[in-house]
Amino acid sequence: MNNQSKPDQKKLNQNQQQNQTPIQTQAPNQGGQKPEQKLSRRQFFFIIIQTQIGVGVLSIPYELHSVAKQDGWISLLIAGLLLQIILFGLWALARNHPELTLFQINEKIFPKWLGKFFSSVYIVYFLGVGTLIILLFGRMISLWVLPNTPLWVLAFLMIGACMYLVDGGLLIMGRLYTMLSFLIFILIILVMYTMKEMNILYLFPILETGWGKVLSGVNKAILSFFGFIVSLVIFPKVEGEPKDKLKTIFLAHWFVVVFYLYIVFASFTFFSTEELPLVPEPLLYMLKSFELPVIARIDLFFISIWIISVATSYATYLYMASVGLKEIFQTQKTGRFIIIFGLITFIISVYVGFDMKKLEIFNQAVIYSGYMFSISFPLIMLPLSFLFKKMKKGQN
Repeated sequence: MNNQSKPDQKKLNQNQQQNQTPIQTQAPNQGGQKPEQKLSRRQFFFIIIQTQIGVGVLSIPYELHSVAKQDGWISLLIAGLLLQIILFGLWALARNHPELTLFQINEKIFPKWLGKFFSSVYIVYFLGVGTLIILLFGRMISLWVLPNTPLWVLAFLMIGACMYLVDGGLLIMGRLYTMLSFLIFILIILVMYTMKEMNILYLFPILETGWGKVLSGVNKAILSFFGFIVSLVIFPKVEGEPKDKLKTIFLAHWFVVVFYLYIVFASFTFFSTEELPLVPEPLLYMLKSFELPVIARIDLFFISIWIISVATSYATYLYMASVGLKEIFQTQKTGRFIIIFGLITFIISVYVGFDMKKLEIFNQAVIYSGYMFSISFPLIMLPLSFLFKKMKKGQN
C-alpha cells in the first residue's frame, strides 16, 4: 500500500508543476516585453524644471527690463499666474486620455491622416526649438568663453552628448535630471553672494511705466516657460493618478516662476534702470564683479553649470521629437530618429551660424510657433477631446 501511494504522490506533484508552469512563463505583455517602468512624480517634477530652465535664464532680466523697465518682475508674476490656467487646460486634455501621448491624442480626436499631419508639425516645432537652443548656446559660449572656437565644434559636442543621453530612454533621463538638479541650487547660492551689493531702491517707483508696458512684458516672460509642453508628451509615462500629476505640474511651474523672480530681483537691484540696457547678460556681469577664495571667475563657473541646464533642455526636445517620429512610423526603435533629429539640428545650426539677421528671423519664427503649439493648439484640442469622449460614451 505504501508502494502505491508513492507513485500517486509523484503524479500529483507533476500535475501541480504543470499547472503552475504557464503562470510562471506567461509573458508580462504582448510581444514578450517587460512592462515599461514609469517615472516617479519626483522625476516628472525635475524633468519639467530642467526643460524650462535653460538658455533663457541668462537673458530674461534684460528682456523684461527692455519692455517694462523696473516693473518687469510684475510682468513675470502675471505670466506665471496666466500660465497656471493654461497648464490646467493641458492637464484636462491629458486626463481625458491618460494612457496616450500628445501624438496619440492627435490621431485619436482627429482623422488619422490629419492627426499624423499635426504630429509632424509638432516634430518640426520641436526641431526649431532644439536648433534655437543650440544656436543661443553657441553664441553665448563664443562671447564669454571660446571666442575662436567655430560653432560647428560646439554644436557637435552638445548634440552628440544629448543624443547619447536620449538613447538611454526616458527613465535614464529622469534619473539624471533628478541627480543634476542640485546644480540649480548652486546657481541660487552664487547669485545670493552678489546680493550684498543690492539696492532695493532700484525697484521704485513701482508701476512707473504703466500697465500697458507691464502687460507687454508678459509676452517676453511667457517665452521663458514654453518647455511645459513636455508634461503633455510624457504624461502617460508617469506613475500616479491624474490629480497627483496635476500637483506635480503646478509645483514644478511655481518653482520655475520663483527661480526666475529671484534672478530678476537680483539683477534689478544690482543694476540701475540706466545700467541694465547696457548689459545683455546681467547675471554674468554681476558674478564677474566678485571673487571667491577658490574661484577667481565666478561667471565662468556659473556658465559651466548653465551648460548642464542647456543640455537637459535640448535633450528633452530631442526626446519628444523622437517619440513623435516613433508614433508616426509605428515602430518601437527610436535610435535612427534620434540620429536624424540631431543631424538636422546640426546642419541648420551651422547654416544659421552667428549671422545675427538669420538668428533673429529664426528666433521670431520659433516664438510665434511656440504660442501656436504650446498654448493655442492644445487648448483647441481640449473641447474636441471632451466631445470625442462624449460621443464614445454615447456609442457605448
